[in-house]
Amino acid sequence: MKTTRFLLAAIFGLALTFTFSSCGPSKAQQAAGGGFETVKMPTDELLQIKKEMEGLFIPCGIGIGESTDEMVARNIAADGARTDIAQTLNTFVERLSESYTQNVGNEAKKVWEESIRQSTHQELNGATPYKVIPQFNKENSHWKIYSLYTLNPEFLEKAIQAASAGQEELELRMKKEDMMKKLNEGTTAYNEKYKK
Repeated sequence: MKTTRFLLAAIFGLALTFTFSSCGPSKAQQAAGGGFETVKMPTDELLQIKKEMEGLFIPCGIGIGESTDEMVARNIAADGARTDIAQTLNTFVERLSESYTQNVGNEAKKVWEESIRQSTHQELNGATPYKVIPQFNKENSHWKIYSLYTLNPEFLEKAIQAASAGQEELELRMKKEDMMKKLNEGTTAYNEKYKK
């Protein structure tokens, strides 16, 4: 009889434990979270668009600016986006170099890469906003601007053609046709989908 009562009490206790634990997070789970919760940021959308563009070799960058003056916040965001585009261009040059100039000598490759970087970085002022997300905080009268800027990928194509022209080693050993086809696909996508 005592065994039966003990078993019933144990089953009842387990049922209560299961019921309460399924009603919400345990104290251990809440402590593990440290009070943090997942939030959606304005940059989430911009980063997704940037990822798509970069997959097509479309130079783009994200900048964030904050100020009590809206135009100052926009200018800070634009400057940040242009800086990010410069970094993206450097990454593109490295990726293209690794993929298409494998048999080219180191010195010729370095000259080629530097020539492309200089040419494309001169065009950064021509970057244009693709998507801008403005926010205003009424409590402190601050503007926060999230901006995604793009640069026409034709600049990158032209810079590569100019850097390759007249360099015999590059002309002979570079997989130029494959590279230009890939870049042309990006330019077409930019003109059809992203150009404003």
